[in-house]
Amino acid sequence: MMSTFKNISILLIFVLTIIHTISAQDESIHAKINDDMYGNFSKAYATMDYDLFASIHSKDMIRISGDGGKIKNVKTYLKGYQKRWSDPKRKPAPIDFRLFERVYSDSLVSDRGVYRVTYTDDKNKSRYSYGQFHVLLRLENDNWRVLTDYDSNEGKSINKDSYGNAFPLSEYKKYWKH
Repeated sequence: MMSTFKNISILLIFVLTIIHTISAQDESIHAKINDDMYGNFSKAYATMDYDLFASIHSKDMIRISGDGGKIKNVKTYLKGYQKRWSDPKRKPAPIDFRLFERVYSDSLVSDRGVYRVTYTDDKNKSRYSYGQFHVLLRLENDNWRVLTDYDSNEGKSINKDSYGNAFPLSEYKKYWKH
């Protein structure tokens, strides 16, 4: 009887250790994706750091603007940001992201969510712009880079409520499809 209890206890500890290890690995993977993509994207926007912004995009990246009806290659897309952020009159416009879906493999990630850009005028008044996005990320040299970036405001229907209905990046268990 004591031997059976001991074996069950050892098995239970083993199973709990495996579950904890898997959970920690999941958290680590999501944190890496979020840091590489959204952390760097947000930092680049807040500081108008073109080099950082360019570094998170794959050389094969394709940009699709649903509202604008345009498809751009990475060179054309990044050139627009380089020009925009080199304007000395331009103020930083922080961007924040929330997700409602993530699907990933060992080398690709598909994220869908909502972003909010904050613009501040000369009187220090904030105005917000919202959009829905779908990005495909690819693991390149140990970093997640944007391979495809599609966004749209869906006929101006994406708003504060849409943003609030998506999940914070830290709550990956709510948006991760596995």
